[in-house]
Amino acid sequence: MKRKYSYKKYFLGVQIGGDGCNMNSIKFFVYQVLLTFLGIANDMLFTEFVYIHFDNRIIPALMETPINLVLYYFIFKLYFSLKTIRLPYKILIHLAAFILGAIFVGLTFGILEYM
Repeated sequence: MKRKYSYKKYFLGVQIGGDGCNMNSIKFFVYQVLLTFLGIANDMLFTEFVYIHFDNRIIPALMETPINLVLYYFIFKLYFSLKTIRLPYKILIHLAAFILGAIFVGLTFGILEYM
């Protein structure tokens, strides 16, 4: 008995050709870019604007912690809700999203303007 093999090409967990691309991977990528942007922007804004007004670093850290916990909540909720994407693909998508989110932060805050 012959088996029929279907050769499907994948790039970062997204099927190329055939049935079309996997919308879960695209949604995961967009959410990761957004959450990466918010996380880096939160850290930069607290470092540049909030920490300089306080001599004690505990008060700004207590202000920043709930914001970071909300971001972590959404990141873990996103990771566990999309179980159809395999872990290696999630890691690759997250790395690409982190790079793109860092570029967006650099362009938004004008850091990459002079490079």
